[in-house]
Order: sequence, then structure tokens, then C-alpha cells
Amino acid sequence: MYNKQASINSMQKTSDQEIRGTKEALIQDLEKKLRCKDSLLQNGNQRLTYEERMARRLLGPVNAASVLDSQGEDNMQNAQHQNAENIRLQVPTTHVRSRPSSRGDDRGHDSIQEKFFQPRFTQVPEDVVIEEGRFCRLDFKVSGLPTPDVMWYQNGRMVHQDQFHKMIVSEKGFHSFIFEAVKSADAGTYECVAVNRAGEASFTVKVEVIAKEHHMPPTFIFKPQSKKVFEGDTARLECQISAIPTPRIYWKRNNEMVQYNTDRISLLHDNTGRICLLIHNANKKDAGWYTVSAVNGAGVATCHARLEVATHANKPLPAPKQLRVRPTFSKYLALNGRGLDVKQAFSPEGEFQRLAEQSGLYESDEL
Repeated sequence: MYNKQASINSMQKTSDQEIRGTKEALIQDLEKKLRCKDSLLQNGNQRLTYEERMARRLLGPVNAASVLDSQGEDNMQNAQHQNAENIRLQVPTTHVRSRPSSRGDDRGHDSIQEKFFQPRFTQVPEDVVIEEGRFCRLDFKVSGLPTPDVMWYQNGRMVHQDQFHKMIVSEKGFHSFIFEAVKSADAGTYECVAVNRAGEASFTVKVEVIAKEHHMPPTFIFKPQSKKVFEGDTARLECQISAIPTPRIYWKRNNEMVQYNTDRISLLHDNTGRICLLIHNANKKDAGWYTVSAVNGAGVATCHARLEVATHANKPLPAPKQLRVRPTFSKYLALNGRGLDVKQAFSPEGEFQRLAEQSGLYESDEL
């Protein structure tokens, strides 16, 4: 009986010793972990979370360490299981950026996840052909998070804002690139680049500049002259005009437009600016004041000339008027009465009479 009781007592002592040893080993292990965590805290490499501080305050350092270690193992197992499930289902991961909460470290590791989106152009301009000196505007729309920065390059060279080039940003991602007055140097290929933290995007547009033509208002080198023609003749009203670009020509007669390019009236011109209005078989209706006007984008020039149409005079020439001489007494007759023949003394016999009869001349009192 004694031996049995002794063996029981010895077994109890052995089990108590084993239990005590196991407890001591567990406590040593926990103390070792706490010392390691304390050393980490002293070095500043790790901070206690809100849950760890509450557990140490309520359960004590030893019990808190055991509880937190078991929770850490469970969380690790759950994370590994979740990762394996995502790999099996091929779920893509989202790249986010975490930043500490502004509420401080007392609230633990609470964080705000910030997402980034690469720039994307939802509206782009088309190629432009524009005349030199005119206003030009290139509108486009870009999206992205954070708001992207926009830069312009002309033939690979960055474009900076100045008094002729403006870059405007409006609401909802609308942008405008403005040319106040297009110059020939603005021609080329433009590249617009939008950049943010997530990436960049770009598009290109071509700008073609047409050289501005030099304009000069019309001026008359010589003006049309007033003329007088007869009915049935051809009338020509001519002038010469200098202008850039070539002007449009208008003719009026007594403030009414002249219908030329007809059988009777035509308009001729050449490259030197000479202009001729031809009127064939002129008549009285063609007479009047003619106005020629030259018009282009730079100005207007006007000149006037008068055309007179006369009638031919077809009257016969008047016949020569015969002289009538009445007979009278003269000195020759007195001499003849005295026996002197004056006529025969100055001319052969009968010659004077014959000549007088042929010519129809008679002697006058004035002789």
C-alpha cells in the first residue's frame, strides 16, 4: 500500500514538474518576444498599434503577446488563402497609393487609397490651312487623374506663350491653343503632350500657312477720253488700270449697266491692264456719259468720259450764181460814137464778142 501511494506521489511530482517546466518555457518564450518587440520600439523601427496597446493594458504584456501572435498567424493564413484564390480566378490587382491619415498615429494604420489615371484625349483638332495674318484657334479636351500638364511642340521644339501664342485652360479639361495673328513661321507639325504621374498621351496636328498676297487698290495709268463719232462708225473707249489683285471692271452709260459681250458691244483687256470698250455700228442711243469702275479687295477707282454720236451731212453743193449786168452808157461807147472802135483796138476782130458770148459776161457801169 505504501509503495502504491509512493508511486502515485512520485507520478504527481513528475507531472507537476513537467507542467511547471512547460509553463516556464512558454513564459520564457513570451518574454523573449516581448524583449524583441521592446528592442524594436527602442530603435524606432516599429510602433505599437492601438489594439496592441489596449491588449497590453488589459491583459498584461505576456497574455497580450500570446493573443496578438495568434491573431497575426490567422491574418497571415487568411491573406495567403486570399492570394491563392485571386491567382486561381486571375483577378487583376489595382495599383493604389496609400498615404497616412491626417488623424495621427493614435488611430492606427488607417490610410487613404489614391488612384491614378493616365491622360487621354477625348477631343482633338483637325489639320488647319489658314492665310497669313488671320486668327487661329486649336481646341481639344484631355482627361486624367491627377490633372495632366499640357505642353506644345512645333517641329520638336517647345512652344512658349507670348503675345502671339496663348494657351488657355477652361473647365472640365477643355484647352485651347490660340494664334493671335498667324505668321509664316508658325507653319509646321505641332505635337501636344499631356503628362501626369500615371503616364502621358499625345496627338499631332499640321498647320499650313498661306502667304498673304500684297494688295494694291486700282489706279488709272491713263483714263478714257471723251469722243465724237458718226452713226455707223465704231467707237472705242480705252483706259489702262494698275491693281493687285486684278480688279473687276464695270461700265455704265448714264448710270445704267452696259450689256457688253454682245454682237455690237464687247469688252477687251490684256495682262498689262489695258481695257477697251468697243461699240460697233454706233447710233444715237449709244451717246451719253460712260463710267468705268475698277474694284478689288483693296479699293475702288472710277472715271468718266462722254461719247457723242453725230449724223452725216449728205446735202448737194450749191450751183454757181450768175452775174446779171444791166446795159449802161460808158466811156467806151462815147468813143465809139466819135468813130473810134475801142474793142477792136484791144482784141482781134470778133474775138472779144465770141469770148463774151461764151463766158456770159456783160459790161458793167462800174468799169
